[in-house]
Amino acid sequence: MAPPDHKRGRTVKRGLEDISVQVPEGEADKVDHLVVMVHGIGAACDIQMRGIVQCVNDFRSISLDLLTTHFSQDMGRVEFLPVNWHQVLHGNTTGVDKDIQKITLPSISRLRQFSNSTVLDLLFYNSPTYCQTITDTVGREINRLHRLFLHRHPEFTGKVSLAGHSLGSLILFDLLTNQENLNTDPETAQASTSNPMETSPLPSESLEETLENNGLGDYIDILKREQMDYQSLALCSESDLAALGIPLGPRKKMMCIARRRRVAELESRRGQPFLPPVWPPGKAGEDSQAHTPSILNDACATRVDLQHFDICIGQAPVVYPQLAFQPQAFFALGSPIGMYLTVRGLKQIHPNYSLPTCKSFYNIYHPFDPVAYRIEPLVPGVQLAPVLIPHYKGRKRMHLELKDSFARVGSDLLLSLGTLRSVWQTLTQIPLTASHQEEGHGTTGKLEGGEAQDSAVSSSSPTELQEQRTITIGMLNGGRRFDYVLQEKPIESFNEYLFAIQSHLCYWESQDTALLVLKEMYKGTGIFLKKNQAM
Repeated sequence: MAPPDHKRGRTVKRGLEDISVQVPEGEADKVDHLVVMVHGIGAACDIQMRGIVQCVNDFRSISLDLLTTHFSQDMGRVEFLPVNWHQVLHGNTTGVDKDIQKITLPSISRLRQFSNSTVLDLLFYNSPTYCQTITDTVGREINRLHRLFLHRHPEFTGKVSLAGHSLGSLILFDLLTNQENLNTDPETAQASTSNPMETSPLPSESLEETLENNGLGDYIDILKREQMDYQSLALCSESDLAALGIPLGPRKKMMCIARRRRVAELESRRGQPFLPPVWPPGKAGEDSQAHTPSILNDACATRVDLQHFDICIGQAPVVYPQLAFQPQAFFALGSPIGMYLTVRGLKQIHPNYSLPTCKSFYNIYHPFDPVAYRIEPLVPGVQLAPVLIPHYKGRKRMHLELKDSFARVGSDLLLSLGTLRSVWQTLTQIPLTASHQEEGHGTTGKLEGGEAQDSAVSSSSPTELQEQRTITIGMLNGGRRFDYVLQEKPIESFNEYLFAIQSHLCYWESQDTALLVLKEMYKGTGIFLKKNQAM
């Protein structure tokens, strides 16, 4: 990261202990924005097996070059700071490496060592114990870096954003989903706690009383005959209840009651809410759009509503730390968020849902990234191709332009062949008798109407037709698109499997990604791209 000697400048630590970073001359002292970046699985973050500190240094250098070449106004810079949670998870505090080493087989030792230090991070995040360690580490380190940055830059008045790569993006997404909005109306918060539908059943309440209070008294005898209690009901699947002859509606309610009871037990055991509510429910009679809705459309959050008991999702029982600031934007790079939400049982994201304290969200991925997943299709009614990120030099890559040209030529050729076929069938029709002239006239009219319809369709390009539709993207990014795809390089298009791993690790050195991040952070500040670099 150190520049040549003739350009060597001042030395700073950027909030990291025992790590000095050479800051090149020409880097502005004024900081316009702060971005905290969280890594994914393992200690290595790119194809060169470098750590998070070196990769963030590269991303910072790329952004500094882009600010010089692509923005015309005199401006400050964007500071990027890394968060390393892997070191804490695999350190002496948890002792997890020693525990795993005891049970690791001696064969193929290098492969097993690599797997233990990287792939197992996914399993650790799904463990209640180590997920809490990871979440606490990330939240604590983000707040520490933010506090230290403000101490060293007391004149800072800009915004703070978050960026996560791979599993790091999922950690941030779960963290941001469970933030408490400090601007919430106190009356709304009071209504949230006083709503009887949001209150977990009391531990002293018997199963019979709970069923009776929820209109399920007709099935008490069936459960008594099978010697069912709360614990056994929680172990039953929907098919088990169906085998007892319980209809669909009542057995759905029973499954939700069992989940609600389990949540209440966890809350009483931990002495605090199982998870912070994702959204404050509105008062009766108020417009539901006046409040931030849940991420679920037809599902239940931690506190169960019997009107939305179809699915229950959420991470393991984790108490999520609260950030000391409200992020301006959240950038997910090569993110498996969409896959994890689906695996947790999420069917769709409510169109009006947004992160409680962060109103901008961007899901950026490489088309060959095997870990990345889309999120827009989870919003009902959204069936659009992702937004193509322009090349940082201001154009689409040549091989993609050729591919699009060939596709348009092929589509136009097929449309022309279909029109010629219709004309040929009309010209070669056998003359009809007088008794069938009226029927033949109707057939010709249908053909003419079909040709007119084909002509109308061909006169509008697919882009124009797409713009004419009314599209609801949802509020996850303030009503704007949030799935963004990078352009693959020409050499990558020859064999997408060969470059799959590299595609997942390319974001740290991607000028296209860095320019998109800078462009979105400076949006609305009066700072624009140069005209010849406009995206």
